[in-house]
Amino acid sequence: MKLFIPILFILSLAFLPAQSYAQISKSSVVVDSTRTVVVVLVDDNRLRGEILSVTDEHIELQVAGSSMRIRLDRIDIILELDDITGRSWFKNPNQSRLLISPTAKPLERGTGYYQNIYVLFSNVAYAFTDNFSVTGGLSMIPGVAIDRQLYFLSAKYSGSVSGNHYMGVGGAVASAGAFNDGLMIGFANYTYDFGRGGLTAGVNAFGVSDETGTVSIMAGGDYRISRRIAFVSENHYFPEVREGVYSYGLRFMGEQISVDLAFLQPGFDADLGFGIPYLDFVFNF
Repeated sequence: MKLFIPILFILSLAFLPAQSYAQISKSSVVVDSTRTVVVVLVDDNRLRGEILSVTDEHIELQVAGSSMRIRLDRIDIILELDDITGRSWFKNPNQSRLLISPTAKPLERGTGYYQNIYVLFSNVAYAFTDNFSVTGGLSMIPGVAIDRQLYFLSAKYSGSVSGNHYMGVGGAVASAGAFNDGLMIGFANYTYDFGRGGLTAGVNAFGVSDETGTVSIMAGGDYRISRRIAFVSENHYFPEVREGVYSYGLRFMGEQISVDLAFLQPGFDADLGFGIPYLDFVFNF
């Protein structure tokens, strides 16, 4: 049972809500007059130039030989240019999570995503407000009756607490006909975003029926190493059993889709080479 709950918990986290990019803050702006960037405003207009300075309220951007000030609250995102092609970087289409666990960033109202994991698990998320979103999903295992498939339902409330610092809380339930009782999950997490990536840490509590509650501690991060590729790592530690699950991999991105190719290591002493292959696909709408 001690091994079963953590494994099911990690799978269940995959159905927690995702998010989109939010307004930038001073600490996420890199001042470098030698690099050209594209500043995307909240009204979708774009300005191309070099950042000369930044304050708590605005940036100074050099555009076509002249400088202009732009308020931070008017900026949606600052995109870097690819060093080789000179093309601007599109938004990361799957900033919602590391590999499986969610970050503390919220979905924008009216947006959502479809996610498929291992072909066998699907879920859909939708944001009813800028801070609240719900996700529902199920397994599609061949040969298993529909009343014995695994079902998930989760909700998440999160948002920016200061600039690019985010906090989130949420919960989920998972059940199937093969189980006598459902799995219940609660979590709280924090994300620090620095433009090309982010760092996330959190605490998760979960249990099955009358089983004693168990907790895990999660830490991970992602870093965009090029226009279309990011490195992602996610790690869980279970104090009760003094074991952990860690993972690492690459995210390949388009403007609305992403594909994760990674490896999971279920235990610090596991002798599985690179680990268990992990594959997922995400489409944003």
